[in-house]
Amino acid sequence: MSLYTVSYLGQDQWLAYEDTQAARIYAYVPNLARFVLHRQLGQDFYWDNELDWTPVDATTGHGIIEAGQLGKLDGRRHRDLLDELTAEPDHKTLAEVFGAQPVPVRTPSPQEFAAAKVHALASAAPGQWLTYKVYDRDKRRTATVAARDLRTGKIAAVRKSGLHIDSRVTPTADGRLAVEIARTA
Repeated sequence: MSLYTVSYLGQDQWLAYEDTQAARIYAYVPNLARFVLHRQLGQDFYWDNELDWTPVDATTGHGIIEAGQLGKLDGRRHRDLLDELTAEPDHKTLAEVFGAQPVPVRTPSPQEFAAAKVHALASAAPGQWLTYKVYDRDKRRTATVAARDLRTGKIAAVRKSGLHIDSRVTPTADGRLAVEIARTA
């Protein structure tokens, strides 16, 4: 498997997959959520070399797709190209391109964790308690400080959200301590 980001004037335009067995280039089309045979890119890859082709690994390729870095094709400006790619019968699913290679499980950063919890809280009804984090029973002080920091806005994701929240520490059935949060308004 060979994956490339294809750039023009420093701007990433495509995520391309080279089928080395068939000597074909497939481009990921976000509108279709699949890789499609792209003859013009194949022409450039094998002969013209006018675009910049940067090799990437499977993890990076997955990241580009999941983050939506490439954006969708504008159906008004690029209708002909989009119609051509949609009608192309030679296409590959993400599973076919990436195969059974597992993508390493990535642990979210503390900022991503907090942002996800705040997003869930924003979707919940006011007064509905959600578990923010669970601590071992010997971490009461840490849980109490976390609850206070959430309530006082010391957690950046909470502060930036503009939500007014309440927090508390409650015991769980197995004796651990849960820091819970709820919207107040």
